[in-house]
Amino acid sequence: MMSLLPPRLDPFNFPQQEAWRDRHLLRRAQRRLIRSGQTILGPGVAAFEAAFATWLDRDLSPEHVVGVASGTDALELALRACGVEAGDRVALPAHTAYATLAAVLRLQARPVFVDLAPTGAVLCPDHLQTLLSQAVEPIRAVIAVHLYGEVCDLTTLVALCDRYGTSLIEDCAQACGSRHGTKSVGLQGRFACFSFYPTKNLAALGDGGAVLVNRRDDVTTLRRLRFYGWNGEREAVQMGVNSRLDELQAWLLRDKLPQLNRRLAQRRQVAQWYRQALEGLPALQLPHDGEHGRHSYHLYVVRLPAAIRDKALGACRGAGLPVGLHYPLACHQHTHVIQRFGRSWSLPRTEALLPTILSLPLHPYLPRREVRRLAAVLGPLLAQGH
Repeated sequence: MMSLLPPRLDPFNFPQQEAWRDRHLLRRAQRRLIRSGQTILGPGVAAFEAAFATWLDRDLSPEHVVGVASGTDALELALRACGVEAGDRVALPAHTAYATLAAVLRLQARPVFVDLAPTGAVLCPDHLQTLLSQAVEPIRAVIAVHLYGEVCDLTTLVALCDRYGTSLIEDCAQACGSRHGTKSVGLQGRFACFSFYPTKNLAALGDGGAVLVNRRDDVTTLRRLRFYGWNGEREAVQMGVNSRLDELQAWLLRDKLPQLNRRLAQRRQVAQWYRQALEGLPALQLPHDGEHGRHSYHLYVVRLPAAIRDKALGACRGAGLPVGLHYPLACHQHTHVIQRFGRSWSLPRTEALLPTILSLPLHPYLPRREVRRLAAVLGPLLAQGH
């Protein structure tokens, strides 16, 4: 006889928790897929694109959201739509998920790495301005990564890109739900790219992504790009690839959207628990809402002295607490990148940050007792190391 009890859920495993809680939505998505009989770019993708557009901005037309196969594909397609070709230069932060750089390299474009702002973990507008003003060759596009859910200084970045005639792409893969002022991130750049990987704030049960197109004259180009460059008669009229959001994932994401604001509030609640448990510990810096916008807490990354970071990492893991490093290497430090582009980057803030960061577990279902457990391990270590 089949047990009706839930499986033993790991309190730290967000995809497992999400899949269990949303199993009824998956069954509904399967029924809709079978009923429609359309498995590629069917009514599910159209429904999700429309719903996500409304969620981002009530005045946004559904055609401006384009569902694609992954967040990395979203970045590549946005770069292609900006006219980036082999050999072109693209500015991006070195401290980001490697997927951001992978999209640039897939086009055989050349990265121009930007250092971090004096505070936080997002790119520095002043360093970007220096790079733009001194560039011998034009920088075709700038990728502003809202890393961890922290918001970039979009006001300054938009002005810089306008001044130097370059395209701004917002990488919102970790920032679904972050806000710049009163509006969602993603609405300032020429394009914005989202990921629905299973750990993201809006999570599929597989890969998925979307491009938000903020200029009406780019919409047709982007929609053709994801589907071989075809027009309505299936004639290839431009360069294109095969990158389509899966119909089953689209139906699932559509039905999860009404829950997203509540789950974002749950993430903020866990972040508040961490502040209450950890604030005041010596030499520990906690993430928070910055001057440029509201954090969505996709990741909860703290900073602590480099001398004790690895000791804290080992102690937490020894206690069964799944802390991690996002990211142990900056993009310019990866072997493949060094072999291709050398070591000529001066990024002092980025390199100073890396040995100090520690990612603490955070997702909507994390119990408060686990936050207290982690504080009980970190507290004595920080007290000793101060």
